[in-house]
Amino acid sequence: MTNSTERVLEPDPVANGAPESNPTLERAPPAAVTGIGIGAIAQEIGVTRDTLRVWERRYGFPQPMRAPSGERLYPQEQVSKLRLVTRLLDAGHRPSKVLAQSLEALQQLAETSGIGQDVPDAELDRLISLLRASAYEEFRFELLKRAARDGLERFVLDVAAPLSARVGNAWAAGTLQVYHEHLFSEALQTTLRTLMRPLSDALRGRGGRPRVLLTTLSGEGHGLGILMAEAMFMLSECECIQLGLQTPLHDIVGAVAAHRVDIVALSFTATLPTQSVANGLTDLRNLLPPHVHIWVGGSSPALRRKFEDRVHPVISLTMVDETVSNWRQLPMP
Repeated sequence: MTNSTERVLEPDPVANGAPESNPTLERAPPAAVTGIGIGAIAQEIGVTRDTLRVWERRYGFPQPMRAPSGERLYPQEQVSKLRLVTRLLDAGHRPSKVLAQSLEALQQLAETSGIGQDVPDAELDRLISLLRASAYEEFRFELLKRAARDGLERFVLDVAAPLSARVGNAWAAGTLQVYHEHLFSEALQTTLRTLMRPLSDALRGRGGRPRVLLTTLSGEGHGLGILMAEAMFMLSECECIQLGLQTPLHDIVGAVAAHRVDIVALSFTATLPTQSVANGLTDLRNLLPPHVHIWVGGSSPALRRKFEDRVHPVISLTMVDETVSNWRQLPMP
């Protein structure tokens, strides 16, 4: 992930004590002031306050309101756009190319850049509304009903994956709280495991290949991605060994030997810094036997870089079956 100073890119002629002038910065009456303070939003999206001020002066966005005290306050819709902007910057786009664009244009750019975005879906909108209202039992029931109707593959691709992205975006924008996200994760994991159990029981002991070990590295505590990947591997008739989250490298190596694993599948979100992801993959690659492949997926910007041989990015869940099929055509070690 690029650091916040790199995102500014150029020296600012207004910096170093020069007075600010921005006619779009409004000073609203106290009753109209709502939004997130500059310190909170800077920490949330991973930039400095100075970076936000430079973007404001140079590119005309964001356009915060002013509290009576003079503090900048950012409305929720601007927070959502800023979160998308930083994802695009992490993917290599320049501030001058993204900050002045509309949210719709940014969403289209994100789609072409391989950055997951929400897909319009009235049923997903309803699920988010139930979650936001803390109607947990009804949310869980609607999730189970959709799962029963769709089946495992369609539920993973059409509900679990886009709903996870939507919940993450809503949390980043401040419209869902941490406890909402925790309730969502618990309900989705329960639903997925309920769907997966019959297939898991049927696959057990069949000696399916490849044998896939699924986990995350230390520091990566998000498990929904690796659980959805496990479902897709099972649908491709793989034998799956699930180690849970944040497994130390030596334990991964030990499990690979004990279970005669062919592939280590890892999931990464933007939680881990890019360099930590790269270092972890390099260290694991050096520790594993040459014939054991590493497959990586998730939303981390680090996965858009070029990897060494036998570290293979699986760019979407829809590609799991094809990737498994290609592996089966390789000569056996």
